Amino acid sequence: MSPSARREYAGALLLLAAGGVLGLVAASRPWGSGEQSSSLSVTSATVSGSDLLPLAPAAALVALAAVVAVPALRRAGRRVVGGVLAVLGAVQAVMAALVLPDLAGRVSDWLTTGPEAAGPVDSVSTSPGWAVAVVVAGLLVVLAGLLVAVRGPSWPSMGSRYERTGGRASRRAPAKPAEGNRAAWDALDRGDDPTG
Repeated sequence: MSPSARREYAGALLLLAAGGVLGLVAASRPWGSGEQSSSLSVTSATVSGSDLLPLAPAAALVALAAVVAVPALRRAGRRVVGGVLAVLGAVQAVMAALVLPDLAGRVSDWLTTGPEAAGPVDSVSTSPGWAVAVVVAGLLVVLAGLLVAVRGPSWPSMGSRYERTGGRASRRAPAKPAEGNRAAWDALDRGDDPTG
């Protein structure tokens, strides 16, 4: 494999890992919080990115799984996985970008209608930086997916170092049965089958 192909290969895997880790971390953080008052007390509740955007952690886990899957796949498999990653990353980035303009409203809606709703929300604060991080994570996965789909089929896969190439050895006529143990071992060393 040429140095440029090696850099592409490593770069795609690093982009997938970075997009996956960033997506998981950003989705698990609080994107907003609100205070809800009842007749007896005031409670504070937080809303995470995975509450507002359940796709984000799922897409991040797929990206991390692809770090292991891409080296094991062959040509067509890499094209398919690369295409799926690109689409998944794009959907994640777009959905997170759509949440951003109305983040306070979505946090408020979640607190008033979500599974742990405790009444009307008095005040809401948001942390839009985590939503931006999910957008960036999605774009990293898109870039990695496109790289895998377009350039991935030319990269070596697991076990390819043990396969025969189209070189001289594969064009050689099959060996005839070897006589004696030494001849058999010599044939095996050359990569020929002494049983013929």
